[in-house]
Order: sequence, then structure tokens, then C-alpha cells
Amino acid sequence: MVWLWTHLVTWIVIAVMISLALFTKTHTKVYEMITRVGYIVIIATGIKLGIKAWSVEPTLLIVKIIVALIFIALIEISFARKEQNTLSKPLVWAVIIFCVVVALLGFALAGWYPFIQH
Repeated sequence: MVWLWTHLVTWIVIAVMISLALFTKTHTKVYEMITRVGYIVIIATGIKLGIKAWSVEPTLLIVKIIVALIFIALIEISFARKEQNTLSKPLVWAVIIFCVVVALLGFALAGWYPFIQH
């Protein structure tokens, strides 16, 4: 249970840091670095959770891993574009959409916990 909550809380922190990095003009590098440290926690806890989820939903797990990696790539692209002052609205929308999709896939893999407790 600790792994799941660590994963969830880190995702929330990352979502806030991404928002701050993309939509503010100060401390952008700090928010980017916190996001990158969060990746390490997410990947470590995700591996631990993925081992359990593999026996239940291997296909959904593979889809989530691919979508999460695309999401991380989009985040990094958006950080680079923001630094170059070429950040576009479609890229920001892509980051938001992939964030929501990864979250939904994660909740589906967790049996919609903590929203639905079995």
C-alpha cells in the first residue's frame, strides 16, 4: 500500500511542478529539476507496482508504460520549448491530455483505488 500511495502522491507533485514550470516565469529550473527527481520515484515505485499488476492486467500495464514514457517525453520537449520561447498551445494540451490518460490508466490498474475500495 505504501508503494501505491508514494506513486500517487509523487504523480500529484509532478503534475503541480509541471504546471508551475510551464505556466510561470520564475523558478522554472527548480520546478523542472523537482519533476525530474519525481521521475526516479515514479519509475521505482512503478516497477514495484507493475510486478503485481502484471499478473492481473499485463496488456493494460504495457499500454500504461508506453503512454507514461510518451508523457515524460512530451514534458521534456515542452520544458525545452519553454526555454527557447517556442512553447505552443497544442504541445501544452498534449501534455495535459497525456497526464489525464496516464492517471486514468494507473487508477484502472489499481482497481480504481482509492476511489473504490474492494
